[in-house]
Amino acid sequence: MATPKFNTYVERKEEKLSKNTIATYTRLYNKLYIHFNKKTEPVDIDEETLIDAILNDMTDSYGNKIDNPNTLTTIFNTVIIVKKEFDYPITKLLKAKENLLEDIYEHRETRKIIKANTLPTLKDLKKHMRGTLQRDDYIGYIINFLLLNFFTRNKDLDVHIVTSVKLAKDPKKNYIVLRNWDILYIKNNYKTAKTYGSQSFSFRDKKLAFAIQNFINAQPDNEDKTEWRLMVNGEGEDLDETSQAKFIRKYTYKNLSESDYFKIRVNEFEKNSDLKGLMEASRKRGTNVNTVITNYSLKNIKAP
Repeated sequence: MATPKFNTYVERKEEKLSKNTIATYTRLYNKLYIHFNKKTEPVDIDEETLIDAILNDMTDSYGNKIDNPNTLTTIFNTVIIVKKEFDYPITKLLKAKENLLEDIYEHRETRKIIKANTLPTLKDLKKHMRGTLQRDDYIGYIINFLLLNFFTRNKDLDVHIVTSVKLAKDPKKNYIVLRNWDILYIKNNYKTAKTYGSQSFSFRDKKLAFAIQNFINAQPDNEDKTEWRLMVNGEGEDLDETSQAKFIRKYTYKNLSESDYFKIRVNEFEKNSDLKGLMEASRKRGTNVNTVITNYSLKNIKAP
């Protein structure tokens, strides 16, 4: 892709952006570049022409017109950040993006209604979790336990299992510490860590302890090994963010996402008017309760 300004932007921001974000920006910027016949880099095109193209001419890989306001907003964001990097005017682009906010709200409310009518129940998820243990699926049990009890995102589930807190010292890693008297779940590396800091939860659960111990026992013999990573590929290598999401869905009920699990839990708290539970879920996940209600509630309730 002959887009030197975009490439320069990526090089400058590479350390601050995730691989998924860079991939999304690249794909959408390239979509605009192709739309203009690869003659002019999108950053060099005037605002009015870009606005018209984004709102009226963008199509998906099947040739269907893109009308999802979230996708359109992301396309706007992609070209805005590059223009901003090179001090190009962006006022009109920002206004056009702002005008999509009402559409985004309506789209979100429609999705909530669909989700509320199609997502399984908490009872279904708990039954699935019990089944993983009956099938000796220890990885599945650990993942489902953390999703249901600690409201985790995908990144939070990238845990390193150890048997002593003395071995859980790397501030860039998440840990499960299996001790004789309890289990310690330490979250260092998660989405909102900069806001909420390191989180540590001490608790007891015989079934989870059983699953963790059997997971350790199933690992290849290595007397010197004192740490076992839960999510790795077939060669024992680390997984990127996309692969982590796919890995987790292999073990969830009907391949649901962590976001769907969280929506189901939030919906259960709301059905039972359990504000305390909702606040606890917010704390454990590391998310502001207003954000939880806005993005994960399946009902129209007011934040406390």
